[in-house]
Amino acid sequence: MIRSSAPTRIDLAGGTLDLWPLHLFFDNPPTLNAAINLYASVELTPRRDKTIILESRDLGQQAKFRNLAALPEKHPLILLIKLIRFYQPKIGLHLVAHCQAPAGSGIGGSSALNIALNGALNRFTNRRYNREQMIEIAKNIETQVIDVPAGTQDYYSAMYGGVQSIQPGMVKIEPRHLPLNLKDLNSKFVLCYTGQPHHSGINNWSVYKKTIDGNAKTVKSLSRIAEVARQMEKQLARGRLTRFEHWFNEEWKARKALAPGISTAKMDRMIQAAKNKGALSAKVCGAGGGGCVAFFVPPDKRESVIQALQAHGGNVLKFKFVSRGLRVGHS
Repeated sequence: MIRSSAPTRIDLAGGTLDLWPLHLFFDNPPTLNAAINLYASVELTPRRDKTIILESRDLGQQAKFRNLAALPEKHPLILLIKLIRFYQPKIGLHLVAHCQAPAGSGIGGSSALNIALNGALNRFTNRRYNREQMIEIAKNIETQVIDVPAGTQDYYSAMYGGVQSIQPGMVKIEPRHLPLNLKDLNSKFVLCYTGQPHHSGINNWSVYKKTIDGNAKTVKSLSRIAEVARQMEKQLARGRLTRFEHWFNEEWKARKALAPGISTAKMDRMIQAAKNKGALSAKVCGAGGGGCVAFFVPPDKRESVIQALQAHGGNVLKFKFVSRGLRVGHS
């Protein structure tokens, strides 16, 4: 059996601008995120025949196909199907997928699963793609699945782990490790799932089109997000959290201006309750409209913030920041 796993992430700043070519319009700002130990995992067992069995524990879905040629064009497990079709295994397999992150949590679960699937299938078929090639494959396959351009930041956190600055350039994307003390970071963050799966409060395709069309409000908000990401990176690159709460709040304000639907009334109440108990700043994870909210808190206020969030119906997730990325092994 091949076992593969990859971490999800908390996005810190610069999201949406990881979509090509949006970053080119704002002088290639970085996107910052941090990997966490809510993993997407894959178990792949070879078969002696051509049969392909697919199982998603999260979706409660299982499907069986007699061979590669029988894989359909449309199916609830289409991500798994497209990747298997791409890797073209010569024998059958039984593949089981699972993600520890709640469905629709906005912390990159589907992208982490995509990377874990690439890791397992790359090993199974002996294709020997390197990590950057697997990221490109993951991005292109997801674009086919969602029918709009896919961003890149989530694949880098899943592939490499740690706290990263994903820096787009004119030749290629350069991921850069940010030297933060993860133990210290753990004591200053709370991650809360609202209980409502996100429904893309930021519609990336809408933002994409508005930017290209030169919509002044959209361009202004994205310009601010780009500037915040640059300022936050300057501090994090020194291994410091100096003024982090300020830039985390500024990112959130710019993101709300970009798409007010990113935050629900319940999220707003939870954020205010947490701040009343000492949270310094907060930001909805991912596309919003539901999902998770990340809170930056003083360590001595952490428990009171957690209690306030639970009192407002939040599910506070146990997690740690991790330095590891994709892992693939046999058992």
